[in-house]
Amino acid sequence: MTDDAAARALWAQMPLDLKFEVDQLVSANKPAAALKVIRKWGLDPKPGIAESRAVTDYRKSVLKPPPRFT
Repeated sequence: MTDDAAARALWAQMPLDLKFEVDQLVSANKPAAALKVIRKWGLDPKPGIAESRAVTDYRKSVLKPPPRFT
């Protein structure tokens, strides 16, 4: 399974509250905070750092937030 497919699968199983919080953090250019939230949410099995990062990268590609510094 590719990283994108794995990220989409993990995103599909996340609760709506977590999705909303992750989208807010990614939109605010805070991917590290989003990664921390994903890992500490209590999903079973707990996603690793690489899987969580893949989800934040996937959401960044979908949401296309503005650049952090201009």
